Amino acid sequence: MDDDSSNDSGQAANDGRDNKRAFRWGTIVAAVVAVVALGYNMVSNERASPLGRDAASTTQSHKVPAPAAPAGTEAPAPGTAGGQTGGGAAGSGQPGK
Repeated sequence: MDDDSSNDSGQAANDGRDNKRAFRWGTIVAAVVAVVALGYNMVSNERASPLGRDAASTTQSHKVPAPAAPAGTEAPAPGTAGGQTGGGAAGSGQPGK
């Protein structure tokens, strides 16, 4: 039975070494993948905008025109309060009496 216990402790030591080795390799691979992804991202951003950042920002600074009034609605007549005539003289803006 001594052979089994010594084999178990030797196996545990080998497992510990294997775990450390796997962790080191995993960490190295993760770091390399992160560096490659970062480099690829930087290169692809440079290729995407060959005109430079100044030219790209000036094209986005134009003003958007105001939307048109919906169909079927008309602007209120001049001299009326919100298009409501209160029975007074037409276009005077005076309420009726």
